[in-house]
Amino acid sequence: VEKCRVLDLGCASGGNIIPMAYSLPYSEFVGIDFAPKQIEIGQTAVAQLGLKNIELRTADILNLPADFGEFDYIIAHGVYSWVPEDVREQLLAVCKGSLAPNGIAYISYNTFPGWHMLGAIRGMMRYRTRETAVASERAAQARELISFMAEGIVPEDPYNSFGRTYTLMLNAYDQFITKERSLEDNGDDLLLHDELEEINTAVYFHEFVEHVEEYGLQYLVEADFARVVPTNFKPEVTQKLYEWSQDSIEIEQYMDFLRNRSFRQTLLVHDEVSLSRRLQPTPELMAKFWLATYARPVDEDLNIRAEGMADFEGPDNSKLRTDHMVTKAAMQYLWEIAPQSVSFMDLFQKSWERVYGSSDPGDAVRQQDMMVLIVNLMQGYSYSNRLIELHVYQPVFTTTVSQRPFASQFARLQAAQGLNRVTNLRHERVKLGMMSRLILAYLDGNTTLDDLFHTLMTFVEKGHLVFDHPDRPSLTKPEIEQMVKTEINNTLKWLAHVALLER
Repeated sequence: VEKCRVLDLGCASGGNIIPMAYSLPYSEFVGIDFAPKQIEIGQTAVAQLGLKNIELRTADILNLPADFGEFDYIIAHGVYSWVPEDVREQLLAVCKGSLAPNGIAYISYNTFPGWHMLGAIRGMMRYRTRETAVASERAAQARELISFMAEGIVPEDPYNSFGRTYTLMLNAYDQFITKERSLEDNGDDLLLHDELEEINTAVYFHEFVEHVEEYGLQYLVEADFARVVPTNFKPEVTQKLYEWSQDSIEIEQYMDFLRNRSFRQTLLVHDEVSLSRRLQPTPELMAKFWLATYARPVDEDLNIRAEGMADFEGPDNSKLRTDHMVTKAAMQYLWEIAPQSVSFMDLFQKSWERVYGSSDPGDAVRQQDMMVLIVNLMQGYSYSNRLIELHVYQPVFTTTVSQRPFASQFARLQAAQGLNRVTNLRHERVKLGMMSRLILAYLDGNTTLDDLFHTLMTFVEKGHLVFDHPDRPSLTKPEIEQMVKTEINNTLKWLAHVALLER
């Protein structure tokens, strides 16, 4: 990915591909969108960052220019389900015509059976907002309706056949979609696009696969690998899935039924590409990857040489349990350097040394430990990509705070625009607090730690920044100075840990 071409169809203001272009200076990015205003916003950001490897164009997908060439990756997020049929057809035609021979296309779309229920809620919101033209008012009315219904339904109502189920669904929608989205920087835009857009076409997974096959494309896998692996089900459920299914498409369709899935993020390749769906974990395969994790040891005082099981828990509550000492050491090391990544061979070597030290139990033990580690890591990856991350590229950032910290220019630009969430150097969205937003603005590589301290003390003296103590009505100047230094230190450590510092 360090030297690739990427096309983003429906790029909006470039929030997805601009940080890619920023982090991958030797790759080339092209984004198109039908909305001139969105493209103008993105072009302004590109100019401010001084990027030369990205171009954003206002264009209609039905009349694209012929000078695009081939792309290694094509992205179409939030397009397929939300456009008319002719645009949907052209989207696939572009993917086929512009995708490099070994390229990968990403398309997201709404799916049944989950969207049967969500579609009903969408219908209710569109009814409530049918006479409202102002976008912000439509979003407010839609949220108000869902909250009203979640609070107003009587589960025991004899005229409500599925009262309790209906209440649970509405409460979940109200809490996790409506309320949480209202706190997002572009929460209204998400609600207006995903639920209130005039067109919103959901399909069954097998129907989508049949559709792309008409254009000479074939299904590769989901972007989230763990979502397509039956190991997350009970053994008897997995066995039945295999009994009923003739291929992976049928297995995944049944899994969608079981999970009531409502959204997919699918990867496609040309139908001429020969695929093997038999995953064989080998040292040769793993040597291609950089590994990282956000999973932490459940036991903070983990002794990797102790017998018995150790649990490692990801931020999504996924768990990897193992009694293999080298695997314990590997997971412990990945947590210590998180969110940095390390090559598999380096990870194995460091883990091996932690377990055996300078002793040498022999090549046979070494090879056996390597294979067990590979299987355990791949199993963790099949549970959740938040438990084990596999990458073919190592992002450039530092977890060490220098005397003149330099933070991502794109993240600083986003913060200056008033966004609550910024994109880090691992292409993740990070939520800023008041202090992290304030300090981030000064991390331009020229401001020293002393400069930062004096700047914040000036804010304190002018009353723009207030430090207090719950048990003390007033603080002395030395106490405030110490609190400021502590706050700076903690904030910089956090910014480094969430991959926002370049040097």
